[in-house]
Amino acid sequence: MHAKMTLSKMMEWIENGRGIGVGDSYTPWLLPTKRGTSSTSNQSYVPMPLLRRHCYFLSRGERHLAHVFWWLGAVDVREQFPLWPWPHPHPMSEVVPGREWPDHPGMDAVADDAGIHVYCYAGVGISHVLTIDLMVTLRAPDGSVRLLGVSCKPRERFERAEFGNRLRERLELDRRYCNAGGISHMLVHPEQLPPVLVRQLEWLAPLAPYEFVQSLIASDRYQCFLKHLRETAYIKPIRTAAIAAGEKLRWNSEQIRFATHTALWRQDLEADLSRPLSTASPLPLGGEGFRQKLSARLLGESA
Repeated sequence: MHAKMTLSKMMEWIENGRGIGVGDSYTPWLLPTKRGTSSTSNQSYVPMPLLRRHCYFLSRGERHLAHVFWWLGAVDVREQFPLWPWPHPHPMSEVVPGREWPDHPGMDAVADDAGIHVYCYAGVGISHVLTIDLMVTLRAPDGSVRLLGVSCKPRERFERAEFGNRLRERLELDRRYCNAGGISHMLVHPEQLPPVLVRQLEWLAPLAPYEFVQSLIASDRYQCFLKHLRETAYIKPIRTAAIAAGEKLRWNSEQIRFATHTALWRQDLEADLSRPLSTASPLPLGGEGFRQKLSARLLGESA
């Protein structure tokens, strides 16, 4: 765990931008420390697609889920998002700063209404700054944006926990915090994600800034590359098709690899990523239908 919290340390964290910002400017409230790791830890501090910054996840499941949200088209995914105990600006105020948003009452008020105790930092007299695993920004077809708070917990731990258990209480606080701000909330068990999908998304991920990827996909050369692949990658091994397409553009092996992986990750080149891919085989179709079903389950208005 982190060293003992003090009022001066809390002020320093906030002044340094902990829990504040969006996109590349966001810094999670919790950051990795040597004190917070162990030989069995699943914590990770890793790059993610379309971001310049690294992301800090407390579990493998959080990392996999965040990647899936990016793949499904999320505008932003902020991990270890703080649920400030005191009244504070609405979480949407940073996402759409030009509009007035009602203040959020804060976790202390939410917990009081729920009858759930939130512990204070020892010797500080201020409630712990609780965090939700992911705060996801989504864009609707009409251009409007909304937030989705996501709690990620293993199914076995959740089902073993009885009502009144601290895990259940924390999940209820996540839900109530989101509800108090008019934010959708979802509990996701990492076991709900197809293992093959998450492995292949991490393999194919375009680990480059959003601007770089956008510049690539908007280029005539990338569109020419795609055209050739769409004609050949479903009847020839993808490796063979990609090399032939890249050589027409005089790309080197790294350019071919990055463009191919980006095309597959984005589904510009449709392939069913829930099935194992082999670069020595033609691509399997069905990717768009699979992604639409997963998107409806995770991003639907019922969230």
